[in-house]
Amino acid sequence: MKTLTTALFFISFFFFQLSAQDIESWISSKKPLLFEKLYVHVDRELYVPGDKIWLKAYQVNGITHQLNSNFRNVYVQLISEEGKVVQDIYLLTIKGIADGEFITDNLSTGMYTIRAFTKYLENFGEAALFHKKIWIVNPAELQQSERAKAISEGKMDISFLPEGGNLVNNALNTIAFKAINGEGKGIYVSGYVMNDAGDTITSISASYKGMGKFNLMPEEGLNYFAGIDQFPGLKFPLPKAQTDGIGLICKPDEESLMFELSTNMKLETYPEFYFVASHKGIVLFYKKVEMTEYSQALKVNKHLFPTGISKIAVLDLQMNPLAERLIFIDENKRDQLQLQINQEIFEPRREVKIDVMGMLEPGDSITSGLSVAVVNRNYLSTGENSQNIKSYLLLDSDLKGAIESPAEYFVDDEFHSSAEKLDLLMLVHGWRTYFWDDIEKKQTPSLDDWNDAGIDISGWAKRMLWKEPLPGAEVSLDYVFKNFQIAKTTTNSAGRFSFDHVYFVDSLNIMLNARTKNGTKNVEILLDQIMKRDSIIPFHNLNMNTLNIDLNPNFASDNYYRRTKELEFFPEKGTILLDEVEILEKKAKRAFSRSFGEYVWADRTFLIKPSDYSFQYVIDYLRYNLPSLVVSGDSIMIGNKGVTFMLDGVAIEEFELRTIRMQEIELIDFLHPGFRRGFSAGLLGVVDETGLIAIYQKTPFKPVIDYNFSKGRLRPELKGFHRPAKFYSPKYTLENVGSPRPDFRPTLYWNPDVRIENGNAPLEFFTSDELSEYVVYLEGISKNGRICFGTASFSVNKK
Repeated sequence: MKTLTTALFFISFFFFQLSAQDIESWISSKKPLLFEKLYVHVDRELYVPGDKIWLKAYQVNGITHQLNSNFRNVYVQLISEEGKVVQDIYLLTIKGIADGEFITDNLSTGMYTIRAFTKYLENFGEAALFHKKIWIVNPAELQQSERAKAISEGKMDISFLPEGGNLVNNALNTIAFKAINGEGKGIYVSGYVMNDAGDTITSISASYKGMGKFNLMPEEGLNYFAGIDQFPGLKFPLPKAQTDGIGLICKPDEESLMFELSTNMKLETYPEFYFVASHKGIVLFYKKVEMTEYSQALKVNKHLFPTGISKIAVLDLQMNPLAERLIFIDENKRDQLQLQINQEIFEPRREVKIDVMGMLEPGDSITSGLSVAVVNRNYLSTGENSQNIKSYLLLDSDLKGAIESPAEYFVDDEFHSSAEKLDLLMLVHGWRTYFWDDIEKKQTPSLDDWNDAGIDISGWAKRMLWKEPLPGAEVSLDYVFKNFQIAKTTTNSAGRFSFDHVYFVDSLNIMLNARTKNGTKNVEILLDQIMKRDSIIPFHNLNMNTLNIDLNPNFASDNYYRRTKELEFFPEKGTILLDEVEILEKKAKRAFSRSFGEYVWADRTFLIKPSDYSFQYVIDYLRYNLPSLVVSGDSIMIGNKGVTFMLDGVAIEEFELRTIRMQEIELIDFLHPGFRRGFSAGLLGVVDETGLIAIYQKTPFKPVIDYNFSKGRLRPELKGFHRPAKFYSPKYTLENVGSPRPDFRPTLYWNPDVRIENGNAPLEFFTSDELSEYVVYLEGISKNGRICFGTASFSVNKK
């Protein structure tokens, strides 16, 4: 424990003998805090149905921000305005990272919330979970919802928040305020402060997002209220002032923080107290202070504080808080990632090259992959991302309540510096809403709540026609389509069984087989629900933690032009009016449809859509979608290794592949050369050292799996971990740069695994046909827990 010595200067130059027995006991009684944070990098904020929502999850230590070096289940949900979970995926973070995507096909127009959490974070309530708002908009339905308009128009609320927590009579106080509309967003207001004797004390005016502050020295026996020019006739009372107490005012400068401590000047004696600074529950330093005047000042060096939010507390000698105030320290404002683009203006379908340089301290490095998104500025709510990895880990996750456009607090603008914005935020959103105070009060969950990697398959066995459980029964977990046993166990005295930490991807048909002690199949298996989660999230919970975002005013025109060009080339995406059609015969329904072939552990699975029919033959489609596929004469290879081709499970020759038409195909599995690792139980299958491309033709009927009950057997279909798709980024050459196929990608480039080697990483991608400004966002975490962030921009114009 260190106390304030050279770093804390008293303006009056007085020192006292420090008796720290009580405070040391108080500090020793504080339990060490365990916590984690979860951040999700989302490629943009505005989408149209059919777009993919690309995302990457970062799971870090809540105190050090280092990536967790374990395996953890992460649950990511896409939630409608009504609170309905319309999609969810399970991710397995490996050493703190995982990536995936949502499909927006057939989703209705509206605002959605991306909500992500771990089993551990659920112990700390909704405020501990990750939230981000996005729009999914059909271009023909670009009006914002009437509900959002109704709650925002003509409504205003204003809060007055004394710095330090309390208003003290006959002492100088700073009072912060924030004015919001019906959606909780800041609005500009101006007005005045009066007392009930009719005296005007001061004028007030909001300076940033509805926030502002003013000074006041209250007098005994008087009440104070504010009048707002924009809402004449309304009076808003200020908090009641106390006769005693401590007023706390912080005035930061470049190198230090100046704290002014004051009490009621009419008191005959002045209090003794402890001045304590802490960060995420960890006490940084303290000092016992005996006031000799009604007002005194303390000066503290900023270097005593880590980056982020810390708490200043004035405690009486019984450790009760007299005043509290959050501060934000951002000494290293330089982005840890510097991006250098080869030019500022590009033509359509031209290559962009970006050099990424890591600006880290000696001994630090970036050992995990960074995530990068290059997006059309018009697909961001305000032209900039409202949230990034720095703003979330340093602001959203440490303050309770929703913050409006948190990323903007780290940018200087024409009227406000970043430091001024952050200080206002500490006064308003930080007014006794430090999330770490809640963590201190909660009992730390057991380590079992941290260790949940994999999927637990559990249930119980009972004897046929009887309700009693069946102890000692042998239960095996098998893979349906292969002669492969994953695991085996025995039921306990209550007939319960469990297979823990099983890993598989996508949906999978498994088979549970059970036998009694005597080896008979007179057993019925009852399965528990896998990874059960709520399907409805209360609307209030979401809006308490994230605010609605607006549509970019240029979004509509961009989408209209994009859709027009795509419909010219893909008319099947639109609709046409037909004459009366006579139905002669109804097509038989498929028994089931699948999202993977026989190789559930394939590196990639291509689901063939009508838009893919623009490629006449399968070989053309593969060359376009598999850059590693090398076709030279009669030879086809994956890189420098051979490749095996199979059609519906039968090996075919290379010349046969060239004759298969795209319209005949349902899906294609691609397995990169090498071994395949599937379940955590071990090797699920081996393809050999060559690659494999397995092609599956369309068939009017599929084999039906019998899910009906049979003795001693259960064959459920389970949802496993999400298999992330690969972002498609075209490469234009002299041969295809003039292709009539339209290219209007709002996200030009997405890569969740950018590797820094020797301090640098090259990024290469091509521009599209969309003429616009584009923004590059690069995010990640260094080995030592430094938040890595970098941004750049360029434009695409015609010659």
